[in-house]
Amino acid sequence: MKQFRNALFVLVVLLSCFLAVSCGNGTVSSKEEAETAVSSYVPAVVSLSDTQLEIGKGLTARLTATGGDHIAWRSSDESVASVDRDGIVTGQSVGRCIVTARNEDGSSADCAIEVKKTCYLTIDDCPTENTPAILAVLKEYDVRATFFVVGSYYLSYVKDIEEQGSVVGLHTYSHIYETCYRSNTSYYYGLEVMARRVEEYTGSRPTLIRFPGGTHNAVSDPLIMQRLANGANDLGYRVFDWTATTGDTSLRNASASFSVDCVKRDCTEDVEIILMHDKSFNVKALQTIIPYLREQGYLFETLDHYPEHSFMFPTRYSRTHGPLPSTSVSIGLTSARIRVGDKITLVSRIWPPDSTDYTRWESDDPTIAEVMPDGTVTGVSQGTAEIYAITSSGQQALSTVTVIAG
Repeated sequence: MKQFRNALFVLVVLLSCFLAVSCGNGTVSSKEEAETAVSSYVPAVVSLSDTQLEIGKGLTARLTATGGDHIAWRSSDESVASVDRDGIVTGQSVGRCIVTARNEDGSSADCAIEVKKTCYLTIDDCPTENTPAILAVLKEYDVRATFFVVGSYYLSYVKDIEEQGSVVGLHTYSHIYETCYRSNTSYYYGLEVMARRVEEYTGSRPTLIRFPGGTHNAVSDPLIMQRLANGANDLGYRVFDWTATTGDTSLRNASASFSVDCVKRDCTEDVEIILMHDKSFNVKALQTIIPYLREQGYLFETLDHYPEHSFMFPTRYSRTHGPLPSTSVSIGLTSARIRVGDKITLVSRIWPPDSTDYTRWESDDPTIAEVMPDGTVTGVSQGTAEIYAITSSGQQALSTVTVIAG
């Protein structure tokens, strides 16, 4: 590009001389103007938004460059950090490298990149009366975490969580296994209730979830857990289990020192998702855990920046069985009439009965009839709406609901 530009100026000079000779006027001034244009050109100098940058493994950061219309990017070691044509740097492995931006005039600028280990600190079963103290510790150390919340008297604290810079995810409205895992729709019903409650305080619906006990828990029905895991994507959620734990649910050993010891024992990989709970002794534990992990080379990040869609354990069902798609689905009531404000619960049945498919519900007109994840339909306004039961494999059944005046 630089050679092309120089050649262009030479051509301008020659053309000016030719015109001057042809016209017989202004020979000296035209030639001088062209030569001045060439000699006064100042090459652009590249500068970067950062000259040093720390990012976590698997995470991204953007560098911006000024000083040229066409910036070419290059990493000195793509295995440590890659960079795309827009200056997006991605940490590939722990280490150091240089990212260079170069313009068409040959000017360049460097940014020293250090890719560090990544830690996702997650806190379950919140908010509680301990949440403000936990948020205070996170603020003191300039750390953000992911809070998986349940229904509680302190739910208004979700607004404080977001204001601190942390992220709200959903656990479920009830942490009682017999309630939330009663059927393959009862969990997502409670989750929907929880999502709406959080939205009332924050103005947005969380998209991160964690199943109570994890996807591999030993309490719930294995087939139900497989269906829930299969249904998460259909419902727009990202599911996260964990790689390390503070062990703070131990009835015998739970304490601040035990939480710290568990983290020191478990956090050995380049990327860790740490599970802890909203307990009073973890306020003190965090004051040791955070500095320790930083000393070990970890950066802290929230799960909304996790590079993959989800992180899930294999369910107990998937360890011994393969997926079994549904071949059909039906709804007990193919038509119904309800009044505005009234509710009716539709029940779906998939075949075969042990299919691993999750069944979700949709209304073709929620302004007339709204449907919840458990099949509960509410009459919103007069008219007719079609309510669909849709399996993960794409099988469908419908019920026509007519809503009349209340």
